Amino acid sequence: MSSTLRDTVIRSGSSATELLDCLREHGICVVPAFYPPAFVDPIRDSCKALMEQAGDVNYDDGSYKRVDAYRGTAAASNERIYHADCFSPEAGRFRHDAILGEVASSYYGSPQSVHLCLYERHRHNEIPPGGFHIDTFELSTFKVMLYLNDVGENDGPTSYLVGTHKDADLRHQKESVWGGAVSPGDPSGRRHPTTFSEEELGARLQRHVKVTGPRGTIVLFDTWGVHKGVPPTPSGERHILVNYFRKGADLPRSDFGFDVQADYKRYHLDYRKHTNG
Repeated sequence: MSSTLRDTVIRSGSSATELLDCLREHGICVVPAFYPPAFVDPIRDSCKALMEQAGDVNYDDGSYKRVDAYRGTAAASNERIYHADCFSPEAGRFRHDAILGEVASSYYGSPQSVHLCLYERHRHNEIPPGGFHIDTFELSTFKVMLYLNDVGENDGPTSYLVGTHKDADLRHQKESVWGGAVSPGDPSGRRHPTTFSEEELGARLQRHVKVTGPRGTIVLFDTWGVHKGVPPTPSGERHILVNYFRKGADLPRSDFGFDVQADYKRYHLDYRKHTNG
């Protein structure tokens, strides 16, 4: 990746307008050290402490941890705590950050808010994170990722094919012509409908940006753009918090991730409902 390409998606975070313009043009916007360490470190430390407890756990405060549920699947590298804002005041402030909410709502031209504030840890795993993909055909959605540790090349940075959020033909070809692809390293060999092979992406791979940055960095992106997590090396790990936005003001917390097996059917229906609405 050229530093020039990476520089095109970096902004200072001085205003919602600055972030919105970058997002509209590139599909992704990166603000290094948007939050200070004093804000970020307590989130990471409280989530890591819960990760030390064995097994998948449903907590009394409404949060829930899922690690074992993913073992042996293509998502085996996922270690997650859903609704970190239930126990972390700083995560709660991130979930309700007014600037980020303004960007999301302006981007779609209607009120948007966060239904899930997710903590995720990625460490080295023999099954790598999923390959290049979009989240859904039905609807563009918006995420904001917060780096809770310094993320370098070895730590499994998130990555994005700049500009592919506008590529309607790519989505059409994937959905209606090519069909699904197997994510590299997936032991099931299952074809995922929104996963791309590198052959399908072709020259678009030249616009691949790996987002490294210090803790406190935020990454805003449109999930219609092709993206993936880079596998961490054995010495690396990545800790992030992610705001999942959806249409609607002041949305309640969703139960996304509570029942891993039921999610695909349930949220496919939710997306269709939003599209018709």
